[in-house]
Amino acid sequence: MNANLDQIDLPEIFRKGVICDLHAHSSYAGGTGSLDLTTAVKNMPKKGVQIIGTGDCLYQPWLKILKEKLHDPDENGTFELKEAEQEKDLETKFILQTEIAITAPVGVARKNVHCVFLWPNFNAVDEAIKLLEKFGVKNSMGRPFLTNKNREETSNRITKLLEIDPLVEFFPAHILVPLGIYGPKPAITFMDDFFGEVASRIHAFETGLSADPSICTLIPELDKLTLISNSDAHSAALNRLGRELTSFDLKKVSYEELIDAIRNNRVCYTAEFHPSEGRYFLTGHRGGIRGHKEDEFCVFSPDRAPKNMVCPICGLTMSPGVLQRAIELSKAQGSEREFGTFYGQKRNFYRMVPLVEILAHALGTKNSNTKKVTLFYEIIIGAIGNECKLWTTKLEVLTEILQQLVDEPIARAIIEVRKGNFCFSPPGFDGTYGELVIGETSNYQNIEIIKGAKRASQQLTLDRFSTKD
Repeated sequence: MNANLDQIDLPEIFRKGVICDLHAHSSYAGGTGSLDLTTAVKNMPKKGVQIIGTGDCLYQPWLKILKEKLHDPDENGTFELKEAEQEKDLETKFILQTEIAITAPVGVARKNVHCVFLWPNFNAVDEAIKLLEKFGVKNSMGRPFLTNKNREETSNRITKLLEIDPLVEFFPAHILVPLGIYGPKPAITFMDDFFGEVASRIHAFETGLSADPSICTLIPELDKLTLISNSDAHSAALNRLGRELTSFDLKKVSYEELIDAIRNNRVCYTAEFHPSEGRYFLTGHRGGIRGHKEDEFCVFSPDRAPKNMVCPICGLTMSPGVLQRAIELSKAQGSEREFGTFYGQKRNFYRMVPLVEILAHALGTKNSNTKKVTLFYEIIIGAIGNECKLWTTKLEVLTEILQQLVDEPIARAIIEVRKGNFCFSPPGFDGTYGELVIGETSNYQNIEIIKGAKRASQQLTLDRFSTKD
């Protein structure tokens, strides 16, 4: 059927820009799945994404594949698949991108910080590889580890990478999780505590899956920086690549124009993974490790966490979740900001749940990649156009389309999520994703769940948690 999608529920800004996902990985970086380039060019138009990062371009085995399969016909830093099967596949562009794990001592411990680097061409990538070899980096996996003696060396080495070409850009990745710049072990207060002088060359930061603008606004240091969101996907699967994205105001599709947009905060909007689904949203200890049985875990909102941060099940110290860490940084940076209030510049964004996850829930399966899930996904996207439009189409129009396309339970599940009548219970914590529940909402500031031998479990208090921004 041909859907009339001219009626939009959100402001004009959400119809603008070039949609990008600038942080991904190949299978060489560990994790699960593989960023198959052919699958990526077929799936990204369905998600609405036009430019994606290649991931791991400094790793020679993956770089060899990129050089064989990609080319830059316009010589503007955006690459296409050479052997595109259909003209539509050329809609998806790639830019050369990698994540680098940068380590240096902070106090008596070492801190590991992940950063995304963007490169204008293969020549710049080749020069970066030579420079890393000069630094003594043994790049044995997709993500290079740059080990430094102090923050001065960290600053000097990043500066040398940036000086390869004026269009090389870097930004801290998933800033609040354990391997982010603000990760809690060891904790820092300001970016230059780790990066040194090169912190002045940071133009942007990446929210990460467990945070969004409502959380990042708590941190004063971020007020003047460009906020972007990316999937950090290790797979081209529909629930991974494009699960977070950024729409940039570009005059033309080119690498140079994209970098200018990052440096000058020309962001139309971001689409955010719901932070409560993210693996580090709240404080807690998951089951199956640290002596916990598989069904023993605890999870806390910031105000409900034990004052001494000791796990009531195993007695070990817990690390603060992303929300708690952002509140800590607000105080440490001299401003006790309140969660739920926005500070600094306006950030346009909406939250989304991958459509395949909603379909899997409606069909009663935990596997979002089954043939049945994929079938319904293709039917819905075929009518709507792409997944971004699922979140921006006027609700009445979307409801009418879905009722004609799919069975009532599937239509109802999607509409309930669009209305905000859903939650993740328990929410994400300690490396585990939140579990989707449709038909209930949760007050994520009022959670204290303890399931273990040392203390009786407590009931999760359900309340309305608005997703309106």
